[in-house]
Amino acid sequence: MPPAADYHALRILMAPELPAGIVEHIDRVVTVASELAQRHRIDSIGESRALLAAQGHDLLRAMPPEALLEAAETRGLEVSAIEREQPVLLHGPLGAIELEQRGWVTDTEALHAIYWHTTGHPDFGPLAWAVFVADKIEPEKMMHWPALQAVAEAAEASLEEAARLYLTLNREKAAHEGWQPHPMAEATRKALEGRALATRG
Repeated sequence: MPPAADYHALRILMAPELPAGIVEHIDRVVTVASELAQRHRIDSIGESRALLAAQGHDLLRAMPPEALLEAAETRGLEVSAIEREQPVLLHGPLGAIELEQRGWVTDTEALHAIYWHTTGHPDFGPLAWAVFVADKIEPEKMMHWPALQAVAEAAEASLEEAARLYLTLNREKAAHEGWQPHPMAEATRKALEGRALATRG
């Protein structure tokens, strides 16, 4: 099967496999990612790739924890202790692998954005940051976690600053609730803090 030409085509391929709630979440993320891409003047090709990643990011979000762990083992994916405690963290990496293996998404940067969409990655560019931030500030999530409004406001000026703020909030939430952030989330937060300091300096 040839790769999906755009996010509309990928939605048609994905929707039959997904619960309605996840389809609706993805639709909201696609909308916000488009708004962010336009606000930050990502060119039309970059926006198209961002929307493809936004559409693909939660292909395996509904997979049960034990199935995610089994799939990771089958695919030879190294699973950290935190991922064993929170298997949902595997849905991005496994989803990217699945999309590539099915031939639905072949764009390397879009797949990288999907793989790390939960945690972010220090190597993300504007396309991937648009997807990452959109996933965090879609309206339903902001309704359930009002602190995300500050992330949405930061995103008006800077995607990286919005991502840094989100990862800081996530770290504080983890400390309050007694769980550990993913190591990649922490590495990304530190990288973004370093860039922010260098810019201010």
